[in-house]
Amino acid sequence: MDNVLLAFETGAGMLWKALWALVFGYIISAGIQVLVRREQMARALGERTPAKAALAGFFGFISSSCSFAALAASRSVFAKGAHPANAVAFLIASTNLVIELGIVLWVLVGWRFTLGNFLLGLFMMIYAYLLTSLLLPRKLAEGARDHAETQMSAENADEEEEGGENRSWKEQLRSSAGWNAIASAFVKEWKMVWKELLFGFTMAGFITVFVPQSFWNAIFLIGGATDSADPGFLIVLENALVAPVVAFFTFIGSMGNIPLAAMLWSKNASFGGVMSFLGADLVAATVIWVHAKYYGWRYALTLSALLYISMVAAGISVHYFFKFAGLIPDARPPVEEMVAFAIDYTFFLNLAFLVVAAMLFLLHRRTNKAALRERSSKNHGGLPSSAEDRRKK
Repeated sequence: MDNVLLAFETGAGMLWKALWALVFGYIISAGIQVLVRREQMARALGERTPAKAALAGFFGFISSSCSFAALAASRSVFAKGAHPANAVAFLIASTNLVIELGIVLWVLVGWRFTLGNFLLGLFMMIYAYLLTSLLLPRKLAEGARDHAETQMSAENADEEEEGGENRSWKEQLRSSAGWNAIASAFVKEWKMVWKELLFGFTMAGFITVFVPQSFWNAIFLIGGATDSADPGFLIVLENALVAPVVAFFTFIGSMGNIPLAAMLWSKNASFGGVMSFLGADLVAATVIWVHAKYYGWRYALTLSALLYISMVAAGISVHYFFKFAGLIPDARPPVEEMVAFAIDYTFFLNLAFLVVAAMLFLLHRRTNKAALRERSSKNHGGLPSSAEDRRKK
């Protein structure tokens, strides 16, 4: 029982450490989603060129970090005409390059992991771009696009953005409608990710407490080297190959994988292995299943193979880039040290951002109530409600 309580305490401590960064990141994400329309993205991404792929990466960078929201957004962009190479670039960027992901990584394990994760996303986009012409031929891609369009029609998917008026971002930020839309997008983000985050942090706590070091040493080889910067190429390769397999069984997305990545680093996985794991939310079992639903099993499995190769190669590339730059961290702080509670800057930042989050939730609730009253009024055609009629009688 003591170990169970310790596991929950460890997971809660990691969540507390990252809480302000999560709120801050999702505020930024919500604001950008309101200000940039998805149909504009799709129109700009119809050709397969490096410049268009880079633009797709930028659109992904400013979008939602929730893996399942990213899957839906990528499907929408693809179905509306984006080239598959650009849709894949968008998908990778929206789960690896987003702002909130980098902030939380910085808070938990340091700025070098934030930089490494950013480079990981860039390398993954490059490798995926090169592989799409080989693994995603036109016939397969067109079949997947037709499947996606059929699925979206069946779901009556409504891709209009909140606050979708054709106004500049400055005008939206100065208007109450713009802030109402941002609040709604913020709440929508949290509704999508709170279970994933809770599960990810709780799992990290239980794994830290109950899984012995010997298990991690068995699946993530460490060899005889004590230098984390130079464990040997075969060790880095094995770690990068195994990390996505571990992620396959976590069933969670990019934000939920962060505490697990911090835990893996504390358990002596190589830097390249941790990097590969951070990119591996795109091959989690649930993600592959969603891709199959969106595009059909053939395209989903081919896309998953493409992403797996890309993340393994990217993890190795980032490891050796950091090695030659002398940037691989030496310290491997235990998880317990990462999450020690104190009245420090984290405490006050959490309080401040919780207040901001509460204000956005209240604004969203008020906006929803006003919208319901307006719809009710329209449905009654401006006539008194039946309850009022009965009172008059």
